[in-house]
Amino acid sequence: MPSFVHLDVDHEQGVGHIFRTFFSLVQWGRIDGARSRLLNLVLVAGLAFGSSAAKASDDPEIPQAIADCERKVSDACGTVGLAYSDPANDQYDIFLSLRFLQEACRGNHAASCGRLALVYLEGSEDIEADRATAGRFAIKGCSLFDKTACEVAETVFAEASSDQFDAEKALRYRRVNCDQGGWRSCEDLARIYYNLGEFAPAEQVAAKACDPAHSEQRSVCEFAASLRQRRQEIEQALAERHEAQRRRLAERERASQVVQSFLGQGAYDSAIYAAIYHSRQLADARTALEATLQAGALGSVYKDHLYVLDYWFPSGRLNAAVNAEIERRSRGDGCGIYNCTNMPGASSRRWAAGAGRTAASRSSSSASSFQPARMKSAAEISRETRNRYRTAHCTMNNNANRYLCN
Repeated sequence: MPSFVHLDVDHEQGVGHIFRTFFSLVQWGRIDGARSRLLNLVLVAGLAFGSSAAKASDDPEIPQAIADCERKVSDACGTVGLAYSDPANDQYDIFLSLRFLQEACRGNHAASCGRLALVYLEGSEDIEADRATAGRFAIKGCSLFDKTACEVAETVFAEASSDQFDAEKALRYRRVNCDQGGWRSCEDLARIYYNLGEFAPAEQVAAKACDPAHSEQRSVCEFAASLRQRRQEIEQALAERHEAQRRRLAERERASQVVQSFLGQGAYDSAIYAAIYHSRQLADARTALEATLQAGALGSVYKDHLYVLDYWFPSGRLNAAVNAEIERRSRGDGCGIYNCTNMPGASSRRWAAGAGRTAASRSSSSASSFQPARMKSAAEISRETRNRYRTAHCTMNNNANRYLCN
């Protein structure tokens, strides 16, 4: 709707003067399309003056309010506009009310802005619904703290199918209306927070909107209850997780103390055993191995433990020291499977025993087709041992070092 056009004419002669001027211009052919539309608006405004004067006689307060409105008293314009736009009022005239409501809203009369927003949101027989105009009046009215204007603003901007949809503004006015006690706005706001993953504010807003005394609020009360239950379950799960972590840390601390106790006694093999099979922590194994090397006691460590350390420390200084010790133990004066070369002819007695005859008889039967069974090297045996350990280590239950397995 156009804004109110003020005419500086006498009330008693205003309508007749406007009619005479309009029809004279028409008769003289001096009105084009645009001017005709403008003068029609002027005519409507003039009729509004006449109509308001006529209606004023029905309510003794209205004539004074109309007079004050002509002197730009915004509250007075609002009084008239609100009276004429109230369907319960005998003087109801929605079209006439717009003149006064717009003048009042222009003067920052909050309730008039809110009423205009509502009129343009809903429309009527005389006024076409216009959400864009409703939104503009609603924004101004809400900024002046009018509750109706704030509610209209939320409605205008929250409707996803409307060309006025604006998620940011919708969220803003939902917050405002929720703070003003609008439980439906609070419920919508809580569900938005929930969908955003902000569960704490969602629960707070839903709880604020819930009043069990009102059956129509059942949905928001149920939503608030579900959010509360969800929070309690999460808090309980977190508490249980923290307690389990605390126990694990305590157990690890006790196991580490056992390792340190053995090291303090100079029982290096026991310390490494405790680190591998009880603590099961690389840090404890490293500490025990470092102390053993510093004490020069690696030779006292059980050989199977060395294979484990070789696997846990696959490179670097510690790995080199462990493998050097494994290699050292693989050499010796005897002729066993770990320390004898497997090249044919290296041990005549072994070959003779394997063939079931003496060395002399072997030498006289050089044409024999006998081939001895191949014997595993020390490196192969070591590798097989490590592989067996790896299989057991990676498949065992409650293995704290499963991450070491590839």
